Amino acid sequence: PPSKRVFPFLALVCVGVGIAGVSLGSHSLGSSALFRSNGVRFASSPTQYGRSMCVGAVKEPDIDVKEWMGPGQKIGPQNPAHPAEKPYDNLHLKKNKVEFDKKDSQLLKEPILSELFNDEISITPSAVNILKHHGSYQQQNRDLRANRKEMMASYQFMLRLKVPCGITTPEVYRVLDDLATDYGQNDLKATTRQAWQMHGIVKGDLKHAIKTIREAGSNTLGGCGDINRNVMTSPAPFATPEYDQMRKYATVIAQVLAPQSDAFADIWLDGEKQATVEYYQRYVGDTDIAAMAKFDNGRGVMTGHEQEPLYGKTYLPRKFKIAVTPEGDNSLDLYINDIGLVVLMEDDGKTLKGFNVVVGGGMGRTHKKETTFARAADHLGFVKPDDVVELCKAILAAQRDHGNREVRANARMKYLVHTLGIHGFRDLVQEYFGKEIPPVEPMKEWKFSDWLGWHDQGDGKMFKGFFVASGRIRDQDGVNVKSALRKVVDEYNTDVILTPSQNVIIGNIDPKDQAGVDALLAEHGIITDEKSLTPLHEGAIACAALPLCGLAITEAERVLPEYIDRIHTKMDSMGLGDQSVIFRMTGCPNGCGRPYMAELGLVGDGANSYQIWLGGTDKLDGVGWAYKDYVKTQDLEDTLEPVLALYKMKRKTNESFGSFCKRVGKAQILGFAEKYELGSWEDVVDGNNKMLTGKLKGVKIDADLHSRLKTLAKKNKMSIQAFATKLLMEGTYGME
Repeated sequence: PPSKRVFPFLALVCVGVGIAGVSLGSHSLGSSALFRSNGVRFASSPTQYGRSMCVGAVKEPDIDVKEWMGPGQKIGPQNPAHPAEKPYDNLHLKKNKVEFDKKDSQLLKEPILSELFNDEISITPSAVNILKHHGSYQQQNRDLRANRKEMMASYQFMLRLKVPCGITTPEVYRVLDDLATDYGQNDLKATTRQAWQMHGIVKGDLKHAIKTIREAGSNTLGGCGDINRNVMTSPAPFATPEYDQMRKYATVIAQVLAPQSDAFADIWLDGEKQATVEYYQRYVGDTDIAAMAKFDNGRGVMTGHEQEPLYGKTYLPRKFKIAVTPEGDNSLDLYINDIGLVVLMEDDGKTLKGFNVVVGGGMGRTHKKETTFARAADHLGFVKPDDVVELCKAILAAQRDHGNREVRANARMKYLVHTLGIHGFRDLVQEYFGKEIPPVEPMKEWKFSDWLGWHDQGDGKMFKGFFVASGRIRDQDGVNVKSALRKVVDEYNTDVILTPSQNVIIGNIDPKDQAGVDALLAEHGIITDEKSLTPLHEGAIACAALPLCGLAITEAERVLPEYIDRIHTKMDSMGLGDQSVIFRMTGCPNGCGRPYMAELGLVGDGANSYQIWLGGTDKLDGVGWAYKDYVKTQDLEDTLEPVLALYKMKRKTNESFGSFCKRVGKAQILGFAEKYELGSWEDVVDGNNKMLTGKLKGVKIDADLHSRLKTLAKKNKMSIQAFATKLLMEGTYGME
């Protein structure tokens, strides 16, 4: 960790080019930073040899620490329970307005309560920052930018539910469907974290919508904001011990880490504690959630705050994400989370052994800002069932106290793990946890699946997964997903389960009803046979982007179907049409569509251009790399062609596209692409068959023979050159 490399006796004056440097970690951060060692504040800046360190004057705090502690609070970011060397001290917060908004919010109450019922159609930026914690974002329709008057009149609010495990009961789904019809824009959005979003709600209807959702047994608290977000799981509703444990612990952790403030009840429920029990309590059993939430191990996990004992007055530096899945099932991108828990069973397959724990994942970054980066989580260790909740609290407390609150762009826990190194971070967490964390246990190899099609649940019931483009539940262009899903819920009273790839699973279907479900879906224009989808459909993700996301640089959701078709058409023309590739796109570098883990990712970097990412694998276990910047939309196929050609030539048997790119590397692919002549892939027979040819130029045949070859090649889904090569090499002149 960096602290091991800082020498307290060092007094280095840097002049001119800088004659010495000290490494602060494996990732080269390309900007200056500050850090403190033994009370001496040093400034560091990059040099060609590493990072030079210069003695600088100690800056006095720009805040009054007392104002940042709530009633009874003794521990927090300005007074951590345990020390850790890092390049900031959370005493210089002038550049982070969100921290001040949280401090002044009266535990997430103001200024929402003051602004909610005035005559304005919008709310102030400070209220926007606090409203996020209640599960809502203020938005405008950016398609109206040409008309300022219409743009200013388009203020609306998005609601995001907290849906542990992605499971929604039929009762709750009916309420959401009705609200979307009556108060929203007549659609719902399945997010990449298995939650529901509802768009188009005007300010005057916001309270009614949130209150109605809570009365139905669901919630929006924690859908967004600097607190623990929706806890993800594998969406597969298998009735097996490992999946039962997954759902139980995901739900327990979601409730233990929920905020305790009265703000939600005061604002949305008229100060009354809602009597309706949240439906996901059914997975908790007799677990005492309140006791777990209040338990204090005396190691600084709890702040001492009277109402928010875990979070304290200013909650977390940034969003916090957790996922739980059985070993082998990586249908949820485990490594993109702050905490990932892997369910491990004993050899009998019935008894819970414990959890492997990963920490420090996250997708958000900023173009051309090297201090921000996507990061895959590291393996922290193994924890037994009785300790897993307390370990999660300890990890959260370490981030609460030591996450970067001075620079919001570096506030996610991934930067803390990166700064300390996984060993240093483990040491810090153990101080809060009070126990040593053993090494990770052996695990099965990861596999991605989005569970499309029919599957046996294991309890006599079936579940069906079907593709929904970008997770948008609506009726449009003959594909009436919204009407179909409501009819399925009404007729079969099924749970609706959201997948991490924005598709939908309907569960608990009696085998005798399978044909009826398929017929109902087909009547509404929904593809019921997953085999008729292209290999790019499964796992395809797009963030919402334009027109409502204020951060979007370009399109994502609205063009995803077009880009799937374009890429598949290109691959098919090159004889790669049957090759599965996990494809994702996002309208900006914040990475809500998780493009950095995909085998092929598109990240908006201009009004009509994308940054192309390669090197993620089909197991979703690592971050890829940026291949090309500013690729114009019309140049996509030509840019991908040399990559696909090299894959076609050099791949190993059964090697996935992502694994190939990771093995070969960026330099070799760029070098090949530089010399590549468009169309020359047509001289290549699949590398798996080890039949490569040189390019033959100047060979002429008569027009009639060319026409016949072209017809047969198209019929066999091959290029003319590849088809002719196959004829000559195999002698199959009568091939049809």
